[in-house]
Amino acid sequence: MLRTLALSCCLSSPLAFASTPELRTLTGTLHVVAGGPGDQTDPHVSGPLVAYTNESRGTSEIRYHDLRTSADAAIPNGGAFDFVSDISDGTIVFTRVSTSSAIYTFDVAVDAAPRELAPEAGSSRRSAVIGGRTVAWQDFGYTGVTSQPEIAVYDLDQGTLTRLTDDTFQDRAPAVSPDGSTVVWAKCDEQGLRCDIWQARRSAYGFSSQALTGSEGEESQPDTNGDIAVYASTRTLDGVTDRDIYWKPLNGGTEQRLALPGMDANPSISGSLIAFERRDPVKNDFDIVLYDLSTETLYAITETPENESLTDLSVDADGTVRVVWTVSENGDFNVHAFTFKLDDEPGCKLAAVDTPSPEAVCARPGTWPLLAALEVARTSGQPNGVALGFAGTGEGVLCVDNGYNGENSTAGWVWINGRELVDPSRFKQGVPLVATRAPLDGHNSLAALISGKPGSAFRLRVYAPPAVCQPAADTSTGARVIPGRALKAVSSSSSAVSPATFVPEGPVRDTALRGCSTGGGPLTLSGVILLLACWLRPSARMRKALRHSHRAL
Repeated sequence: MLRTLALSCCLSSPLAFASTPELRTLTGTLHVVAGGPGDQTDPHVSGPLVAYTNESRGTSEIRYHDLRTSADAAIPNGGAFDFVSDISDGTIVFTRVSTSSAIYTFDVAVDAAPRELAPEAGSSRRSAVIGGRTVAWQDFGYTGVTSQPEIAVYDLDQGTLTRLTDDTFQDRAPAVSPDGSTVVWAKCDEQGLRCDIWQARRSAYGFSSQALTGSEGEESQPDTNGDIAVYASTRTLDGVTDRDIYWKPLNGGTEQRLALPGMDANPSISGSLIAFERRDPVKNDFDIVLYDLSTETLYAITETPENESLTDLSVDADGTVRVVWTVSENGDFNVHAFTFKLDDEPGCKLAAVDTPSPEAVCARPGTWPLLAALEVARTSGQPNGVALGFAGTGEGVLCVDNGYNGENSTAGWVWINGRELVDPSRFKQGVPLVATRAPLDGHNSLAALISGKPGSAFRLRVYAPPAVCQPAADTSTGARVIPGRALKAVSSSSSAVSPATFVPEGPVRDTALRGCSTGGGPLTLSGVILLLACWLRPSARMRKALRHSHRAL
C-alpha cells in the first residue's frame, strides 16, 4: 500500500479510456442455474451446458444444466465423492475420490456412466481441465510427494498420457485451449511462493514447453484461448503493490495489463472476452466483471452486496456469450449465469438521472466507477506528498477521507490537473470527509500534500460519473442492460524467459517413475480420509479453497 512518497512532477497514467462518444452496452438475461439445498459451486460452461459441483449432507456430485431448457441432471457416482469439474463441447471431466483420487470423463450425449482416464491403482490426481479432446490434470503419483505435483496430459482420441513436467517445482492450476493444442499452468518454487506461467504447445511430434512469464511478478490462475494466455499477477509498481489481470501472446509479444484499483483475480477467457473476479477497494466485496479485448470495454456483470466468485465463460460461433459464477446467498452457495449476444455496433441510449451531491457519492458510490485511490501519511520535516496519474472524463467527484489509517489531519492540499480543489481551510476539526466536484479531462494528474501533526493521514478517492443506459424499445421483458466503460490496457515490460523444451507424447505412463511416500504409496486410504476431511464443507470458506485447488495458488 502506498504510504509516503516524494511529490513527483512526472505523473504516469495507468488507466487510459477510449475517447469514443458512443458507449457500448450488453443486453442479456440472468439465470439461476442452481439454487437448491446445500452448496452448488465451481461452475464451468461450454455452449449452453454448465457443469458444477453439488454438495449436500456430506455428499458431493457433479451436475450439468442446460441453459436453453433448464434441464438439470447428475452424473452417477455410486456414492463416491466427485468434485471440481470442467466441460468442453458436452464432455465433462472431474475428480473422483474413493480409495484413490482419479480423473473421470462423462459425455452428456452418449455415456450412461462416467469412465476413468488412464486407470492406475492408488492414483493421486486432481484439478482436471479439458479443451477439445485434450485433458490435463495435476498428478501427485509421479513423485509421491504432495508438495511436488506434476502436469499430465491425456489425449481422448489417441488414449495417450504425457507427463509435461519433471522437476521439483510445484506445477498446478492447468488450463487447456478450446482446440486442445495448448496447455498453460503455474509453476512455483518448492515453497509455493515464486510462481510463473508456463505453456506447452502440441505439434505433430509432441509438446514444446517453455516459460511465458519471468521475474516481473507472482503469477497464477492462467487460462488461454489458444492465442493469448491470461493470468493474475501481484506486482509492486511505483511503490504500490496490487493484484491485476495480465495477458500475453503465446507466440511472443507485449504483455498487457488492466490497471484497476483493488484486487482482481481468477480470469477466464473465451474468444476476445475475459471474465474475472474484482474486489473494489471501497465496495470491498467480490463482483464479476467482463473485459472485451476487441473493443477495450469493461462491464460490471454483478454489483450486488454479496460475494460473487469462481467465474467462467463461453463464446459461441454466433456471438452468444454465457458467463457463470458462484454467489453466496443466505449461508449457501448457488450458481448464476448471464447470457447475452455480442453486438458489432455500439449503442447506448442515455437515461436521464439526477446528479447527487459530492457528499452523497462519497458515502454511497453505487454505479460511480472508482478511478483512483491513494493514501498520504504525515511523518515529520517537510510536507509529505503523493502523486498519481489516472484516466477519466466528465464531472467527477473527489473524496478526502480524513484520518484514514491514522489521526485526523489539520493541514492538506489536493490538486487535480494542477487545479487546487482542497486547501488547509477544508480540514476543519471533527470533519471526517471533504467532498468536492472534480472536472476530468481524459488524462488526469492527482497530487496531494499533508502537513501538521506526525501520524495524521487521509485517503483520496476519485469517481467518474456513471454511464446509465436504458433498454431500447424492443428489449425483451426481464432483460438486463449493462453499460460499458471504455478502458485501454497498459503495456508491461517482460523479462527474458527460458528456451523451449520438447516433450514427446507417450502411449502409457512409465510406472517406474512413480515415487513412494513414507506412507507406502502416493495415496493410501488414510490419505483419502484426510483429503475428504479437508474437502467436505465445514464452513463457507471451503468454496474458495476448492476453486484455488483447481485454478489458483
